[in-house]
Amino acid sequence: MPVIIISSDSYASGAQVAEDTARALKYQCFGREILRAIGERYRVSEEKLLKALDERPSLLGVGSKTRPLYLAYIEEAVLAGLSQDNVVCHGLAAHLYVLGISHVLKVRLLADPQDLIHEITKKKGLSREKAARVVRREEELRKRWSLDNYRLDETSPSLYDLVIDLSSITPEEAVKMIAETSSHRKFRTMTFSVKCIKDLELASRVRVGLYDDFPDITVQADGSKIVIETAALPREKEKRAEAIEKLARTIPGVEHVDVHVVTDVIRQAAESFR
Repeated sequence: MPVIIISSDSYASGAQVAEDTARALKYQCFGREILRAIGERYRVSEEKLLKALDERPSLLGVGSKTRPLYLAYIEEAVLAGLSQDNVVCHGLAAHLYVLGISHVLKVRLLADPQDLIHEITKKKGLSREKAARVVRREEELRKRWSLDNYRLDETSPSLYDLVIDLSSITPEEAVKMIAETSSHRKFRTMTFSVKCIKDLELASRVRVGLYDDFPDITVQADGSKIVIETAALPREKEKRAEAIEKLARTIPGVEHVDVHVVTDVIRQAAESFR
């Protein structure tokens, strides 16, 4: 059975449809409630994890250096959950990092703009005119957030298999549409697609495991084999590759490690001007 990822410009609407879909299909469902467990595991406040998901880097919020780490923590937990199959996931930006998996159905819910305006008017005590401006600003900020962190525009329909406009379709009808679409043979679980999501999960664990020492690496997994790419000055390449390989081999599930080190041209150029 497929995995269903639901993205929405209203967390409340997304949560409702996700939970009702999971209930209809007898799937497990998880959303931002998992942030508490993630925070306890890595000793990070739930508030900071929420800000990493919702806000761009700032002096008062989550900084540009810690945000990638917090998002890596979230990705690791989400991918572990999705690798179990028969699940609905919402509100965790999984649509931006679970890519190219055939048994994953990605859904975008477009909330009724009037409902969003009413929600903000009630929550913040603003006039409808000011609330409408807030809605437009938040949509633009969310687009910039997805581009900043994943180089993808989450407002683009091309990211999704199914886009549902809740201004013309009720949540109950949306649940039926998602359930019916998930039964299509295109989203059947295949051995290869399961392997792909498990590869993503292992790569995310390796990235988290190495982050403190090597925050700028990229990781890919193929079964138990890990390929890591990094950059270093020519004189540092061999030592860096050995250190990365040694640390990566300590992570459960990793049997083979290939480290590719390219020249860090920015640092090299900086040194040449000293």
